[in-house]
Parts: sequence; C-alpha cells; structure tokens
Amino acid sequence: MILRKVKKIEILKDYFLLTAAALTMAFSVVGFMAPNKIMDGGFTGLAIILHHMIHTPIGTVALGFMSVAMVFGYKILGPSFGIKTIYTTLVFTVSIDFLSHFAGVGRVTSDMPLAVFYGGVLSGLSMAVIFYAGGSTGGTDVLAAILKRYLGITLGRALMVIDLVVVMAGGAFFGPEPLMYSLIMIFVGTQVIDFFLNGISASKRMWIVSDRWEEISEMLIRELGRGVTMFSGEGGYTGETKKIIVTYVPRRYVTSIRRELHELDPDVFFAVDPSSGVYGEGFKHPRHD
Repeated sequence: MILRKVKKIEILKDYFLLTAAALTMAFSVVGFMAPNKIMDGGFTGLAIILHHMIHTPIGTVALGFMSVAMVFGYKILGPSFGIKTIYTTLVFTVSIDFLSHFAGVGRVTSDMPLAVFYGGVLSGLSMAVIFYAGGSTGGTDVLAAILKRYLGITLGRALMVIDLVVVMAGGAFFGPEPLMYSLIMIFVGTQVIDFFLNGISASKRMWIVSDRWEEISEMLIRELGRGVTMFSGEGGYTGETKKIIVTYVPRRYVTSIRRELHELDPDVFFAVDPSSGVYGEGFKHPRHD
C-alpha cells in the first residue's frame, strides 16, 4: 500500500513537471520566438515559418507535424515513445494556440538579444525538465531515430541536421539576421539543458591518497554518510604502495570535505573531477537517465 502510494505521488509529480514545462515552453514560443521570427529548429520552427508565410496557427501546425512523425515512428520503430510524450506534445501545442489566440499573450520584447536569451533559457529549461520527468515533445527526435536506423548516423548528429535544415529554411525566407539569432538561441538552449541535467544535480568523484586512509574513510562513511571504494596503487616515482580512496559526493560537499581532509592529513593528495551520471542510493534514480 505504501509503495503504491509513493508511486502515485511520483507519477503525479512527473505530470505536474511535464505540464509546467510544456506551458513554459509554449510561452517562450509565443512571447519571444514567433513574434521575432526566431526558430528553435524542429517542427515548432517549421510551424513558425509557415505562420509568418501563410498565417497558420503555430500550435495546430506543430501538432499536425508531430502527430504524423509519431505515426510513422510507430510503424517504423515500434512503440518507442510512451504516454508522457503524447501528453507533453498535446499540452505544448494546444498551449501555444491558447496563449496566442485566447489568453492574449503576445510579443514580450522586440529587442532581439533579449528575445534570444530569454527564449533560449526558457525553452532549454523546459526541455530539461521534460527530459527529467521522462517525457519528450515527440517531434524531430522521432525523425532522428528513423535517420539513425537507415543512415547509421548518431541521434545527436541527426537532430543537429534536422534543426539546421529548418533554421536554414527560415533564413531563406526571413533573411540572415533571424537565421543568426536562431542559431544563437539554439546554442543557449542546449547549454541550459546541459547545465540543468548535468550541472545543478552533478556529482563529483574524489580520488584521495593518504597515509591516514583509515581515518579519512571513517570520516567519509560515518560523518558524511558517503560510501567509499578502496584499492592499492603503486607510485610511479617512489615505488611505494598507497591506499587510494574513491568516493562520489554531491558538489555542495566538496568544499567541506576538502577542509576535513587537510585537517586530518596536511599532506593528503586528492583530485576532483565531474561525474554527472551517478545513480543509486543518495543520488539520482535510474529511471531519470
């Protein structure tokens, strides 16, 4: 009963995050991208191009493209996307037209650098939250998977090619400046996604070498609640055998651990490197990979 209740709470949390992220991404399209002819690539960018050319509703056109892609994806790839992707796609595309035609949301700013920055940050943050909650927008990632199967290219490269084709098409109609601003916004958005998924929640791996390894390992385990792995290594210069401690810690603990290490052993040697993909007890759950 308790496990079932916890699972329901997690599901509700995921759908709350998906809804909030989809609404935020729709606002970034309506408030910053579309009015300034900035394209984020993919089907949304294509819908923005058609909106300015023949005045079609962005959300409806984007939903149409995404639906066709998901149908073809289902036939070619099988059911590789789930209910969360369908839900997010519906909320995102419907929200675009609702905000634009019924809620009266329009251009927030005509200053292009501001539009690029805030459009990129909001869309990138939204996509990161959607990925974190286990969803996607069900658009060009489906086409990318098809290209990967038949052309043998990576998903990342396939997505880049599709986005570049859309942005270049927009540049052909809107001119070079919207093209350049769109490329900058795509870069900003990808950086925000990377920072949110691999930065805020990133962990650090610490390599510690010390003659007082017993005290240090005890401090890490008992005082900080961190697990440790120990093995022996031989110094290339001295030829001495030393105990090496490896542990993974959240970024916020690094400074306090560094102070503790120097207090226990002023001659301690340690190295810290990033390790964003740490899963298990005390870290991220594997289901969010």
